[in-house]
Amino acid sequence: MPDKSHVGRRYTAPGQRIAPESARAVAQAIAGEAAVREPDAVPPTFAAVYCLGPTLAKLFGDSEVGMDLAGLIHGEQSFEWPEPVRPGDVVDATAEITSVETRGGMTIVRLAMEAIRPADKAVVCRGTSLMIIRASA
Repeated sequence: MPDKSHVGRRYTAPGQRIAPESARAVAQAIAGEAAVREPDAVPPTFAAVYCLGPTLAKLFGDSEVGMDLAGLIHGEQSFEWPEPVRPGDVVDATAEITSVETRGGMTIVRLAMEAIRPADKAVVCRGTSLMIIRASA
């Protein structure tokens, strides 16, 4: 189970390529029957693919932290996009545990995430995540 000693632990996922065909497929899925307004843009929700997913996979696989996925509740999520990410870009994603608190038998883990395009050092995505882990019964 995560504890305060894990604060500051970082997970990196370098070299995440923004696959144009995948970004287009997500944009089309979001648009549904409507035409995609910006067919060459990367939908904001695609951050789950290049920033959130690859770093959380490393966190969840970290046996020292021991995230109990069976008791995990997704508390909240926020993102901002200081610079646009484009199809074909390569980004380096990181996530850092910024706090761990225990309240009422639950562990609350806060993360800060960021994706940087190394070609020009632009931050293309920044986010936070709050996860609540219920105590095992």
